[in-house]
Amino acid sequence: MTLTLRDLTHDYGTGPVLHNVTFTVQPGQVHALLGVNGAGKSTLIHIATGMFAPTAGQIVIDDEPVAFAHPGQARHHGVVLLAQEVDRSLVPQLAVHENLTVAQRHGIGRRWWFSPRSDQRAARALLDRYGVKLDVTRQVSTLSLFEKQVLCLIRAVASNAKYLLLDEPTSSFDAEQVARFYEIVRALIADGLGVVFISHRLNEVFELADEITVLRDGRTVLESAADQVTPAEVVEAITGGDVAAVRRSERVSRGGDSLIEPGEIPDVVSTLRQAQDGASSTSVGEGAPAFAARGFTIGRNHTSIDLELKSGEVLVVFGPLGSGKTSLARQLFALRGSYVATVDGHEVTVKTPTDATRLGIALVPEERRRHGVWLDETVGTHLALGLNGWIRKRREARRSDDLMAKFDVQPRESGRIVRRLSGGNQQKVAFAKWGDDIHRVMVLDEPMTGVDVGAKESLFTRIEQAADAGTAVLYLTAEPDDALRIADRVLVLGDGEPRTVPARGLTPLDLMFSNEKEREV
Repeated sequence: MTLTLRDLTHDYGTGPVLHNVTFTVQPGQVHALLGVNGAGKSTLIHIATGMFAPTAGQIVIDDEPVAFAHPGQARHHGVVLLAQEVDRSLVPQLAVHENLTVAQRHGIGRRWWFSPRSDQRAARALLDRYGVKLDVTRQVSTLSLFEKQVLCLIRAVASNAKYLLLDEPTSSFDAEQVARFYEIVRALIADGLGVVFISHRLNEVFELADEITVLRDGRTVLESAADQVTPAEVVEAITGGDVAAVRRSERVSRGGDSLIEPGEIPDVVSTLRQAQDGASSTSVGEGAPAFAARGFTIGRNHTSIDLELKSGEVLVVFGPLGSGKTSLARQLFALRGSYVATVDGHEVTVKTPTDATRLGIALVPEERRRHGVWLDETVGTHLALGLNGWIRKRREARRSDDLMAKFDVQPRESGRIVRRLSGGNQQKVAFAKWGDDIHRVMVLDEPMTGVDVGAKESLFTRIEQAADAGTAVLYLTAEPDDALRIADRVLVLGDGEPRTVPARGLTPLDLMFSNEKEREV
């Protein structure tokens, strides 16, 4: 059975967002759908899953036109979306086996008599078929995010899915979980399932996809077999231009003397020290670190980490999920107790996030939707956070307009509720709420998770501009390509002892196996 979205055009009333797009999925095939946020991917998926009808064009299954009045009709024809927010797709109060049979109880293939024991046996058989080890009697609310996503995948099979639409399915997984997830997906493909794959991770796209389609501004700009196109050509199609990474050798040399001129950052260090113990300020030695702290404890093995950052430097902390990166970021922002730091040559106790902020430390946390932004507040509310004292509406509006332009927030509407923005634009707001002032230290915890290629380039540019202006950047990631895109030095975490190495000359494989190599020596 072939699913074809034929000559689709859609208009929300403000102009077409899709222009005559055709997209086909064959059984047993993975077709990647790529593009920046706003390119038309979501609209295409919404039409395919019956969330709304196209302005023009049709959906065709095996040469027969079909029309979906609602998502239930799409599911009846075997078109199933595996969404990013899995908690909305599952019933957390029910057990695993009950979630697997919910479609039979209330929808597709409905039957009227149920035996919990037989349901459990059927659920175990289905999970065993794809090598999934889950206790079918466990309540879904106790599962990890990875286990919930796998459960959604298997439930699609239980509901007789023929076409599975995967929207950024691995954005929160570590490398081992990604490999396991795609192992299950490949087994489903071998059983004849057709897959539409949406991802910003091009390495995963080229590993999994048979076909690639790129949308830009609602139009198809690239259609190709995956083995007939290069990643660079795909990126150029997505962005509309050459976005090759800026090489370290082409940038301002870092790691030496401070790039910040005296007075560019308010001298809050002495103010904080005086508030704590009445001490006075002294001059900063030439070439001294902008920030240093010792004895942070992270990871399952309670590894001790010492940090030293110089102005204008990007230090990447690289390690898999569970290695302690997020714990380190939270400790630096005093979210897990106080610590003693040396800031521009002065010893200061950082007791609270307020202390950290006064010292010029900014944090963009890993989970932006929970900790980075307020989803039900406006963009303008976020961008006014840096204003002090009596705030005039005109001044607030000017600041919002200025920051939206500098961080390329789309759409450029200060009254837009953040929940209604794409993931990439939500992350831009999480950055922009700190303003465009120079910070002593920017702590960025997995800042590119769920961010499209275009937004990623925009954010990388902002990070580089901040570093070039003198900010010390601590960039925490499990993505080797992202690490080497931005790093001056890399602090590698893992099973071995943490160690810091220069970024120049490193490859992604060097990073991924550095701890293993260290243990072999």
